[in-house]
Parts: sequence; C-alpha cells; structure tokens
Amino acid sequence: MALTSKQNAAGLGLLLFCLLLLPLVIWGLLYDLSNQQQQVASGHQLIIHSDMHGLAFGGGFFCLVLIMWIATRLITHKFSLHTQPLEKKFNRIFSGLLLGSFGLMLVGYYGVSHYWQNQMAAKGYESCPATTLLFTRVTYSAWTQNPALCFDIDVKRIVTRGSWNESVQVEQMLQQRARQQEARRQFLLQEEQLKRSRNTQS
Repeated sequence: MALTSKQNAAGLGLLLFCLLLLPLVIWGLLYDLSNQQQQVASGHQLIIHSDMHGLAFGGGFFCLVLIMWIATRLITHKFSLHTQPLEKKFNRIFSGLLLGSFGLMLVGYYGVSHYWQNQMAAKGYESCPATTLLFTRVTYSAWTQNPALCFDIDVKRIVTRGSWNESVQVEQMLQQRARQQEARRQFLLQEEQLKRSRNTQS
C-alpha cells in the first residue's frame, strides 16, 4: 500500500528531527564525558557525578536505527520496491534493533556509571549519603574526599542542581575558608606574641 502525502510528510519530518537530534546526542555525550573526566582529574574536594550520559549511547543508536528505518520505508515506497513479505521482514529487523537500543540505554546507564564510580573511588572519593546532597536529583550524586562536606551547610547552599561548576564553586569556597582560618590563626598568634612581649616588659 502506497504512502499518502501526509504519511510522507510525517516520515520526512521525523527523519529530519532524528538527523538533527543525532549530532546533539553525540555532542552531549562527548561533552559530558569530557566534563566527567575533568571532574575526576581535578582533585577537588567535592565533585559531581551524573549518570545521564550513560543513556546517550543507546539514545544515539536509537536515533540511528530510526533514521535507517524511516529512510528505508520512504525509499522503498517511493520507488515501489516494497512487497508485503519484505515489509514485514524490515519491520521485524528494525523493531528488534529499536528494542536493542533500549537495552543499550540500560547497559550504558549502569555500565558507564559503574566505570566512573570505580574511577572516583580509586582517587579516594566516596559518595555522599543520598539524603545529604542532591537528594532531589535522582541521576546526580556528590562525591567527596572529606565526608564532613556532605553535611556542610555552605556546601549544601552551593550544591543544589548538580551542575559541573558547582564543584568549582565549592572548591573556591573551601579555599577562601582556609585563607580566612589561616588569617585568623595568624592574628591570634600575633596577639599572643604581643601579650607575651608586654608581660616580659612589665
């Protein structure tokens, strides 16, 4: 049965959408992987981990299969190459590939997440308890070299969305806090020295 003009238009629209979406999925995957690598290598006291980019492997494959499926159907119908048995065979093949892409999403989600968790653990990081930081963001977690930071009020104020730059903000805050503590220590030390000096003179 030939495709109607509306079906052709819908197929072309979906094909165009998938062609635009596929590069975005690939770019997002590479961007997230690069950011995650930088996070682990940064040595920051607290870093953010996202499980979402593991889904991009299956998502990219899903778009690719959908592109091939739609293009095959449009081409075979345009040039009257389709037959009932051939169409059923194509549908079975592509349906299986689409289901496989969902399986790849799950494998990617857990596999990539497991890989990064091992990388972070090897660097001395441990995951904050789910009820402390980012508990409303299901696919994000905070990892730290100092477990006390999971309960730190200033850290909780910064780490709210799970964006990559929150780790940088926490590091800057901790450095500023350390400078303030050092300045206070130096001030108290000078005060103590002055007090001893006055006692000696008297």
